[in-house]
Amino acid sequence: MALSRRLGQSPATVAPPMETSIPSQNTESVLNRNAPATSIYQTSVNLLDKLACIEGFDIYLASLFEDSALGKTNSDSSTPYLNPIQLLWDTFRQGTSLCVIYNALRPAELLSTTLDESQNILRQRKDRVYRFVKACKDNQIVRDEDLFTISELFKDDTNSFVKVLKTIEIVVDTIQSRGLLDVSSLVEKPSAKFAEAQLGPPQDNRDRVVKEFVETERRYVQDLELLQVSTM
Repeated sequence: MALSRRLGQSPATVAPPMETSIPSQNTESVLNRNAPATSIYQTSVNLLDKLACIEGFDIYLASLFEDSALGKTNSDSSTPYLNPIQLLWDTFRQGTSLCVIYNALRPAELLSTTLDESQNILRQRKDRVYRFVKACKDNQIVRDEDLFTISELFKDDTNSFVKVLKTIEIVVDTIQSRGLLDVSSLVEKPSAKFAEAQLGPPQDNRDRVVKEFVETERRYVQDLELLQVSTM
């Protein structure tokens, strides 16, 4: 009390609150932005059509164009290809398919796209995956943080597969930017073989994981769209 009087201040004097400046929100705020237009399902579909334009990749998609292909099973897991996610997942795990994609860049040194049937197949596949990742890194096609690892590709985890898709997308976009991908030459799109209705009952645990991920993502996008509409 005495100190306040000596300083010429009233005991009731209270320092005014500090003003905090709040940055003005741009009209294109988070709520006003368009909801994400591309889901993992759509990304896989779009990528599938581009991959079909790469020379030598058609052998990995041949079964899609056979009669009743979607009712048939792949040789590795005996699971029908009911969606493009699972098709790409299994295709990339073959390893040689990644080498075919990389070779479309027309590098000075091509990667091997064959396997020795007399040797351990899984080990060879992982070796081809390693060579693909290393070539992308060494030739600065993909940044380190955007490269997937061998373990991520072979995990039954959709979060890991999202990273795989991102890596492949970057490589394919680079091929296209160099004028080495002629999408106009595609006669029959692989994506036409997959309708949303074909995401039928899951056949195994991995099918259930993929189906749950796709459905959750669709609901998330729908909720964002509703939020956007309600705030306009």
